Amino acid sequence: MIAYIVCEGITDAQLLQRILPKELLNDVEIVAAGGLSAIKSLARSLIVRRQVPVVIVADADSVEPNVIHERLNSIEEIVKSVAISTSVKVILAVPSIEIIFFEDILLLSRLLEYDPSQAQEMMNLAKSQPDKAVRKFLGRSKKNKLINQLTNDDLEILRKVPFIQEIIYFLQSLQETAKV
Repeated sequence: MIAYIVCEGITDAQLLQRILPKELLNDVEIVAAGGLSAIKSLARSLIVRRQVPVVIVADADSVEPNVIHERLNSIEEIVKSVAISTSVKVILAVPSIEIIFFEDILLLSRLLEYDPSQAQEMMNLAKSQPDKAVRKFLGRSKKNKLINQLTNDDLEILRKVPFIQEIIYFLQSLQETAKV
């Protein structure tokens, strides 16, 4: 095992498993912790017991820069306090991981079979509350279906989302270090 990715929920784990390039997930386990406080606890346990790098992917639950900065610092402080020389990366999806579905309106329109002009209400809600937009327009069962119907072209688009890029870069750096 070269690393763990710790995220909040099962659907988050499924989404990351689907989007992240398969070649980067060799010897990487994606674990759903069950919420923010559980993420901190699980990440600390993995670092202490397994002594392998951990990537934490959590919702910022805000679009306010000060709140985002505070959440990031809080998680880093708690988790890195036990890390010593173990690599830890905290990545916040702003405002939540569901924002990934709203990064490309044409992709979203195709997946949901909406006319792009009709998707504007959805996009407006998604900017501040993507999780609410997903529940309103998709529902929980459709979110899993949406994850499963992503094509390779869709995955390439979604891999360009900034927080996904951060995960990819971190995993690439770990693989390079493991080769040395």
